[in-house]
Amino acid sequence: SQVGIAGSTEIGDNCTLAGQTGIAGHIKIGDNVVLGAQSGVSGNIPSNQILSGNPPVSIKDHLKIKASLKKLPEMVKKVKKLEKELKK
Repeated sequence: SQVGIAGSTEIGDNCTLAGQTGIAGHIKIGDNVVLGAQSGVSGNIPSNQILSGNPPVSIKDHLKIKASLKKLPEMVKKVKKLEKELKK
């Protein structure tokens, strides 16, 4: 599933790396770690984590971030409008 693992990476027991996950070199990933699809790992990950994203964050936070991205253009417009009002 196109997972890329660079050299000198240590992966613990019972880990799941979903499709298109990339792991940089000289990284240690603990036991019982789940990395969601398209995660990009550039630092060590302790055991017993469920993460996703780039950089990896908890799956709960990752899903919130993804949901927020749809609202981002409208939020930027609102912030610009509020900045203009504050300048007045």
